[in-house]
Amino acid sequence: MEQLKIYSLSETAITIEWGNSITMTIYEQIRAFNHLLKEKPFVGLVETVPAYTTLTVFYSPELLAKNTENPTFFVQNYLEKLLKEPTNTYLTEPNTISIPVCYDVEFGLDIQHIAENKDITVEEIIAIHQGQNYKVYMMGFLLGFPYMGEVDDRIAMPRKTTPRPLVESGSVGIAGNQTGIYPLNSPAGWQIIGKTPLHLVDFSRENPFLLKTGDTVNFQAISKEEFGILQQKESEKTTKTTEIIENPDISVLKAGVFSTFQDRGRAGFRMHGVPSSGAMDTMAHHLANALLGNPKNAATIECTMGGLQVQFHTKTVIAVTGAGNLWINEKAVALYQVHTVFENDTVEIRFTNQGLWTYLAVKGGFATESIMHSRSAVPKIKIGELLKKGMGLNLEKETFTQKPKTNLEIKIPNFEKHKTIRMIEGQEIDWIGSESRELLYNQAFRLSNRCDRMAYVLEGKALELVIKKELLSTAVTAGTVQLTPNGQLIVLMNDCQTTGGYPRIGQVAAVDLSVLAQLKPSDTIDFHRITIEEATKLYLEQQETIDDYFR
Repeated sequence: MEQLKIYSLSETAITIEWGNSITMTIYEQIRAFNHLLKEKPFVGLVETVPAYTTLTVFYSPELLAKNTENPTFFVQNYLEKLLKEPTNTYLTEPNTISIPVCYDVEFGLDIQHIAENKDITVEEIIAIHQGQNYKVYMMGFLLGFPYMGEVDDRIAMPRKTTPRPLVESGSVGIAGNQTGIYPLNSPAGWQIIGKTPLHLVDFSRENPFLLKTGDTVNFQAISKEEFGILQQKESEKTTKTTEIIENPDISVLKAGVFSTFQDRGRAGFRMHGVPSSGAMDTMAHHLANALLGNPKNAATIECTMGGLQVQFHTKTVIAVTGAGNLWINEKAVALYQVHTVFENDTVEIRFTNQGLWTYLAVKGGFATESIMHSRSAVPKIKIGELLKKGMGLNLEKETFTQKPKTNLEIKIPNFEKHKTIRMIEGQEIDWIGSESRELLYNQAFRLSNRCDRMAYVLEGKALELVIKKELLSTAVTAGTVQLTPNGQLIVLMNDCQTTGGYPRIGQVAAVDLSVLAQLKPSDTIDFHRITIEEATKLYLEQQETIDDYFR
């Protein structure tokens, strides 16, 4: 067995690495240990993310800090001891699931190309692909996307040189010795050989996910006629009508550029490829709720670059925090204060070119749908939706009796165009040379126009890899700094994928994620290196500050 590695991904996650090759032996070891950890959890364990050769353990340092001065050391020590225990008794039989696939050229966009490249017939490709079982090694990239192996060498094909801008949900693809199914309409770099009519993710089901890590999958070829019949049956199961709220408490007059409901985020579903999400500026979100005496996890409206205008049909109190300006009945009023609004009052958030994100909270919170224990919306993957003009919103029926607070000690952030961002060095930092490491800490990186809730793409002098090898996909999280093949950096944000394959050269300190989030395209940052111990201390101090707001 290869030597185990244990390292910190962030202040809230530790990764165990069993090796650097995809084997059934490593898969079984990861699966068995993951089951053992769930049977014997430590206080503060949140969730785990299995991957090809790694298991990443997410935890809450603030819960551990009550009993230890060093949460990172505690978790690592606990895992090291648990790794020495026998795991065979914790193995369970996996599920076996049959997936119908239509391999017709209408759906198998690349099947003819593979046939020509491999000098075999399309019929042989179909026979080979459906002629064996596949193991779901991990989930990631998109929610519900299964990475399965191993594909027979006779039909194995590398990813496409230029990804397609869009393939339909249900598309079945091959990449190297992997096969997978796209659960949503998505850009795709895999070779597409067919399509299944089944919905891999359906939130109307008690268990939304058709597949999970550890399942065994076999494919069954079906005709186009059979595909149409099954597709119709699936559509009938998942048809959902949009609820129209009559006599709402609030009406949306203007929805703004990108306005969604957000809370603290979603935990427990990363292993299915579901991002944690939550408010981009977590401090502003918490302050908006704290000012009103709301529960810590009440939903707020997160407004991107202003443009949101709503009308109230009932008296209540509100608080608005973050960037931008607040107008009530066309009169400018202060942010970070409690305001009473009356029936027919209009509230508008305007962009001021300071920061990107503004948070509107109402007393008691908004009555919104909870999906997987969170109200945070991720419209790109069909979790929740964007606010729209004409939409009606309701207030949560108050069960929380705290009064709005007027005595909070609030440090209102400044929105400078350049910020120093503290960063922990990542597991692949040694993959870049000394000159590139010097560049990493001694240049200003510019935020490009490609900045959203998934990632912020930085522009600067290119960094160069001196170790050029494939990194098997493993867990990533908000704040992970990835180095792309063109030498540029990407900082993953709240709606990022749960696994990734680019070298991780750093991890933005959690305490600085809100600061980074409020920067705009063309603003600049530089990185300052800190240790995991320093980052954890800062994280705990920030959590203590947040807790103080709600006491």
